[in-house]
Amino acid sequence: MGHCAQGTTGWTKLKEYQALWDPKIDLGKFYFTTFQGKRQETPYMNAENFARVIDILRNESPVYGNASTGSVTTQGEGVGEEES
Repeated sequence: MGHCAQGTTGWTKLKEYQALWDPKIDLGKFYFTTFQGKRQETPYMNAENFARVIDILRNESPVYGNASTGSVTTQGEGVGEEES
């Protein structure tokens, strides 16, 4: 499999991420590090969306990100596969 999520454009496999929450403005954003080592900044997002994204980043693998929108996606898992 390549480094882009199947059937999508603008997505790249994430190697690492950094989460930033700013309580002064009550918004957060991420810095995605791509599989190629490129660091990309996402737009700020509200607490609800920030929590959704961080949940996927922490609990799924592999994860693909689109830094221009702050979106994340995973590849499908076969039925019966367990989380590691």
